[in-house]
Order: sequence, then structure tokens, then C-alpha cells
Amino acid sequence: MTLSLQLRITIVVSFIILIALGLETLLIKRSFESYIVTQTENRVLSIATQVAQDPEIIEAFHLPDPSKRIQPIAEKVRMMTGTSYVVVFNMDTIRYSHPVPERIGQHFVGGDEQDSLKGKRYVSQAHGTLGLSIRAFVPIFDASSTQIGVVSVGQLLRDVEMESRRLTSILSVALGLSLFVGAVGAFLLSRSIKKILFGLEPQEIATLLEERNVILSSIKEGVLAVDRDARVILINENAKALLGLRDVPEKCRVQDLIPTSKLPKVIRSREPDYDEEQIVNHRVLLVNRVPMVSKGEVIGAVATFRDMSEIRSMAEELTSVKQYVEGLRAQHHEFLNRLHVIAGLLQLKEYRKAVDFVLDTVSKDQEVLDYLKTHVQEPTISGLLLAKITSAREQNIEIEFPSEARFPPIRKEVVGSLVTVLGNLIQNAIEALRESGRVPKKIGILFSLSENQFTIRIQDTGLGVSQEAKDRIFQKGFTTKKEGKGMGLFLVRQQVEGLGGSVAFESSEQGTVFTVVLPKERVCL
Repeated sequence: MTLSLQLRITIVVSFIILIALGLETLLIKRSFESYIVTQTENRVLSIATQVAQDPEIIEAFHLPDPSKRIQPIAEKVRMMTGTSYVVVFNMDTIRYSHPVPERIGQHFVGGDEQDSLKGKRYVSQAHGTLGLSIRAFVPIFDASSTQIGVVSVGQLLRDVEMESRRLTSILSVALGLSLFVGAVGAFLLSRSIKKILFGLEPQEIATLLEERNVILSSIKEGVLAVDRDARVILINENAKALLGLRDVPEKCRVQDLIPTSKLPKVIRSREPDYDEEQIVNHRVLLVNRVPMVSKGEVIGAVATFRDMSEIRSMAEELTSVKQYVEGLRAQHHEFLNRLHVIAGLLQLKEYRKAVDFVLDTVSKDQEVLDYLKTHVQEPTISGLLLAKITSAREQNIEIEFPSEARFPPIRKEVVGSLVTVLGNLIQNAIEALRESGRVPKKIGILFSLSENQFTIRIQDTGLGVSQEAKDRIFQKGFTTKKEGKGMGLFLVRQQVEGLGGSVAFESSEQGTVFTVVLPKERVCL
């Protein structure tokens, strides 16, 4: 039968308390016994010294019957001091006093008195007529410093042992009470520990821990948890693989593993952060961050990572296809219009004008294609720009590129982010101009590459952004469009910040300019 955790804690703690208190009681008992013996020795020696110096005792030695004077004095001292006996004897060991009067005049018994007859004072233990005792011997000297006798003051050991037994009984009661209090404390402690562990037994905790580890290792997503000080307390194998980590030092700071981690921000703000794309270890990860709250207090945060590389790659391909389809649709619509113009000119027999119109149209389209071919080296970006140019032309909006504007080779993992940034900014500019009655309707796109940064500028000639919208333009869900979802510029900012860059805008009645600044080493090859 397996004992419960609570019972085991109670038994173990009680046993430890019992051993500790037992040893302590034994040491105290030994110490007090030694103290009692020492104090008794000092006391009997002091009493014997005082008796030996008593003038009446000294004078009595010169009387015909010294015992008549000495016995009353000795008994009085014995009664006052509580000693077992006060015996005065001469140099022939004949007693002049004794608690048992019949033994007066007899020889002193014990065998330990010889040194006292030589003028020495000391304490010894020996058997006398009253039993084993602690007794002091002090020589008696007369006025001429001649030893005339000895005083022996004794305390029977049974009296000392009685005092020791009384002390032992007190210590035993204290031991019992202490053990009881300790056992109650152990019981309360074990119950508190049991409550903290939610009533689980150690084997149940071990099973839960093993199950948790198996579950965490089985989750496809990466999981990383930190405490309130942003120190890593849990990371599963999939998170290590996604983040490109091998060994994670115990209790290391999350910033040491992921310098761009926003978990400390989540702990401070107490606000969750969902579905943010982040590039880590050349992977596009979808990150969710949630604060861990216990009893109203934030005790840490947990982040989950999902590899979006494959999904993003498919999405980019689908986006490219969609862009090409939109471009083809727009071109189809535009070419139909142009064919109608050519057909009308031919019907009117304006052959020269028809030829000029065809050459002008072909020339403009070829200029766009030549520019994209020579100045934009990423096919996905080229397709996006071609689709947006065609869509804008369909709405009488002209997109211009400075001849010096070149889109440099970029890293594969950032293509999707730049598609999101460019697509949303250009589309917003198109929609701003479509709703504007101002002419001409133009959008200027500029790419510039410096030593440390890559800059994108998109400028339109629309009516600008209202003061109310300026403060909320990047907020998730905010939109000025009737059917908008308020996600475009939010995604732009999210993608730019994920790449370590910044996005800003300037707006007036003459139009709006969005400027995106990205670190060169994060974006370009």
C-alpha cells in the first residue's frame, strides 16, 4: 500500500523533529547533570571552608568534649544549607559531629580523607555510612596554623539524582509538547503542499509532466514560455528547430535567443498579440503571444510559432497568379477599348491616325515592359507592378517610375513581405485617386538603395488624409472605405517592423507620400 504524500510528509517531518528534539534533550540533560554536580561540588566546598574557619569550631577542639559544642553548630549549618551531612573529625579521624548522633566518636568512613589530614582541601566521591556522596574536605587550623582536624561536608548522590530525575521529567514533558506541536505543524505543512500541488500525488505529477512533454513534442507549432523576468522556462523541440537553436541555457533571457522578441512587451502591456508574421532564422513564422495571468497577476508570457514558409510560398505563387490574372483582365479590357478605337478609325478611313495610335500604344506598353525587365530583378515584384500599372491605366491613373529607380535583388524570404507592402500602398494610392476628381491622376514610385538602407517612396496626387485618420491610419480595423476591412496599412506596418524597418507618411491637400525604410542587410542580397 502506497502512502499518500501528505502522510509521508507528516511522518518524515515528525521523525526528523523527534530525532532533533531527542538529541537536544539528551545534550541538555547531560549538560545540566554536569552543571548540577559541579555546582554541588563548589557549594559543599564553600560550606566546608566556612565551617573550618568558624572560631567556635576551632575553640571547641581544646575542650574536654568537643562534640558538645561542635555537633549543634554542624547540624545548624546542615539544616540551613540543605546538605546531607556536616562532619567534623580530628587528626585521628574521630568524628565530633554527624547527622546520626550515635556515630559521633567513631572513625570517619570512606578512605578518601587521607589527603585532608595532610592539609589539602578537595572534593571527592566516596561511600560513607550514609551512602555514596559528593563530599568536600577542608583542614582546620588553630591560631598557630597547626592542623587540628578536618571538616567534611557532603551531599548524597541520591539527592543529586533526584534533582536530575526532576529535570528529566521536565525535559520529557517539553519534548512531548514540542513533538506534538511539530507533528501538527508537519500536518499543516503537508496539507498546504498538497493544496499547492492541486491534490496530486508525486506519481500523478510525474505522469502529468511526462504527458506534457510528449504533448509539447507532438505539437507541430513551436512553443516558448518565459517568466515575469522574460527568462525562458519552457521551449519545445519544434521551437528550437524553427528558431535555429541547439542548446538553450537554463533561465536565459529570451532576448539572448531572439533579439527581436516582443514577449517582454506583452508582459508589460498585459495585451496579447496575435497572428504576427516574423522572419527568424530565414523562416517566415506566424507568431502568437499571450500573457500568462494567475490570480490577476502577470507571471510570464507564452509564444507559439508556426512555420509559414511553405504556406507563404504557395500564397506568393497564388498571389502572383492572381496579379497576372488581374493584369491580363485589365489589359484585355484596355485592348478591347483600343481595338474599338482602331476599328472606328479604320471605318472612318483615318488610316494614318490608326497607325499612329497603334504605334503610340505599343510604345507605351513596351516602355513599361522594358523598365520592369531592366530595373526590377524580382519576377514576383515585376508581376505585381505590371498588374497595378495596368489596373491604374484602366482608371486613367498614370504610374511613373524615375529612370534611376532600381529595385535591387532581394532575399527570397522577404519577397512576400515586400509584395504585401507594395501591393497595399499602391492599391491605396489608386483608390485615393479613383475617388478624387483632381487631374492629372498620378502615382510616383521611387526605389533607392544607400549604403545601409533600402527606401521605397509611393506618392499620389490625391486629396490627402484627414486629420482624424492620420492618428489611426495604421490601426487594425480602421478604414475610411465603405467596404474596407482596415487591414491594409496595418499589415504594411506589421511587415515593415518585422523586417526591422519603419514606415511613415506625409499628407496635404496636394497628395500623400508614404516612405518605407528597410535595413539593407535584412532585405537585399
